[in-house]
Amino acid sequence: MPDVFTETTSQGFFSRLGGSFAGLLIGPLLVIGAIILLSWNEGRAVQAIVGLKSAQSQTIEAAADQVAPANEGKLVHVVGPAAASQPIADSDLGIDFSNQVAVSRTVEMYQWREKSESSKKDELGGGQTTTTTYTYTMAWSASPQDSSSFHHPDGHANPEMPFRSQNYVAADAKLGGYALDSGTLGQIELTQPLAPEPPSGWTSSGGQLNKGDPAAPKVGDLRVRYTGLASGATISVLAAQSHGGFAPFVTANGYSVHLAEPGNVTTAAMIANKRHAESMLTWILRGVGAFVIFLGFALFFGPISTFASVVPFLGGLARGAVGFLAFVLAVPVTLIVIAIAWISFRPVVGGGLLVAALLAAILLWRWHAARRPAAKPA
Repeated sequence: MPDVFTETTSQGFFSRLGGSFAGLLIGPLLVIGAIILLSWNEGRAVQAIVGLKSAQSQTIEAAADQVAPANEGKLVHVVGPAAASQPIADSDLGIDFSNQVAVSRTVEMYQWREKSESSKKDELGGGQTTTTTYTYTMAWSASPQDSSSFHHPDGHANPEMPFRSQNYVAADAKLGGYALDSGTLGQIELTQPLAPEPPSGWTSSGGQLNKGDPAAPKVGDLRVRYTGLASGATISVLAAQSHGGFAPFVTANGYSVHLAEPGNVTTAAMIANKRHAESMLTWILRGVGAFVIFLGFALFFGPISTFASVVPFLGGLARGAVGFLAFVLAVPVTLIVIAIAWISFRPVVGGGLLVAALLAAILLWRWHAARRPAAKPA
């Protein structure tokens, strides 16, 4: 059963008002920071589009069996079996892995975890009551949970993790005649489960090593899983040929290409996969930027809802109005920033986005005006 603690705190009207006025300073700073983030993100996205197009046109299909000196420094696409003869050692547990090019170790510890949930209630006169519930549960986690920062640390102490997740690469890992380094192999997701013999004091079950009873774990118990890339497995690498191995290839516009995937993957497919990953990152950062702009405007107009909260009912309405106003401002501002950033790189695309931003602002304003009740005649 989880441990649950509930605390209630109160804040007076003038204290709330002072805190809301801080939003007049913090809000604009957040908006400015988000605009900078969005501008940088669009520049990064365009750099990726141009860089990947350039990379695809410069790629040399190279044989894996030998390194051609003429390709030094050039972008090469190499496909072949990865191999290694030297074993990979996990010194923490004293385990050796033979016939593996790379091994990934995932370590989890059974730990206390803290979760907090707060609810706020406006009081007549402008005060506010906050009720916070702290819930403590035990769960497996690969990240160490710092129990010293818990709100209620007593009885919820976590020990230090003796070792953590780690990736290993064989010292003599090769792709044909090319040396393989951790930077290249680290881009390949290792999915083949490995089942080594458990060392002294450990047990094995369910494809993992256990320190403690896996059926009834206690705080501090460990479980470890291994996955690997077997010697002889086919991999594909797209990178610069460098001193008999691989290194990032930098295109004319400064974009870095250093890709590796399991299996026989063509250059076009590797470029397409990277384009997709870059597109996903672009949209994630756009969402982050838009939310921060919304938050900045909401903080800036926060004193309005604080003043109205003298009467709880009016405070709720004011918060809704402030949230809507922040949304109405955040959408066109976000689109305008993205459009202006694209105009400097792709004028046609940027111009279209700017028109869309202006249309969005007009439509949101008209929709808001249509929702307001018409004035009654005198």
